[in-house]
Amino acid sequence: MGNIFKFFLFTSILVILIGCEKQTVQISCDEILEQAYEESPLNNFEKNKFKDLFLNRYPEFDLMFEEAAQETGIEKNLLAAISFQESQWDPRAQSNMGVRGMMMVTLETAALVGVEKRLNPEQNIKGGAKYFAMLKEKNIVGQTDADQLSTVLASYNLGPTNIIKIANQINSDIQTVTWLEIREKLKVIKGSELDLVDRESYSRGQQAIDYVDRVKSYYQLLSAHSCIAPKDQLIFF
Repeated sequence: MGNIFKFFLFTSILVILIGCEKQTVQISCDEILEQAYEESPLNNFEKNKFKDLFLNRYPEFDLMFEEAAQETGIEKNLLAAISFQESQWDPRAQSNMGVRGMMMVTLETAALVGVEKRLNPEQNIKGGAKYFAMLKEKNIVGQTDADQLSTVLASYNLGPTNIIKIANQINSDIQTVTWLEIREKLKVIKGSELDLVDRESYSRGQQAIDYVDRVKSYYQLLSAHSCIAPKDQLIFF
């Protein structure tokens, strides 16, 4: 919890420093970036791998994320963070469950959003962005904007039906359910309760929690690389 609190504190300060035009204390983009990596809750291996792939792999796809952001209204850095967590920006990534590409799109999702070639990075990025935007638009779970966005991230990973099922177990009025409540439920839920499969020592619920946390962490680093303040609803862990 200590690292997460420090990272939250840093990003809160970052919002103030970048957003205030009359700020007398100046902080450079290099200092922002250095501090972001220092305070990130990711481990050193994860941070180093992210930095390497951001410098050497991501530039090829930056414009595709920008176009997807313009088409869907979902922030580019958030889309790029989701994609890194899904595939590490590998356009040929695929899992043994049949999901493929930059945003790890399923066949069902591909048909829904009009993706014909899942290994085509532009189609996959735009398809994944469109699907995330659909989940965001239709989501009714969550008390605050931060709760709702975390819920949508979990839905992208675990499926919206499963998130609604979990929320209903917490409170029949799912609009009042918080992400922290869903998170606590995910810690103890079994994959079999969601028609999913747990690994031996890594439950499907914990995978969803880690997924949301890591997307947020990568989003923070992408924002620092862009030298822009992260959106308020994503600085809360």
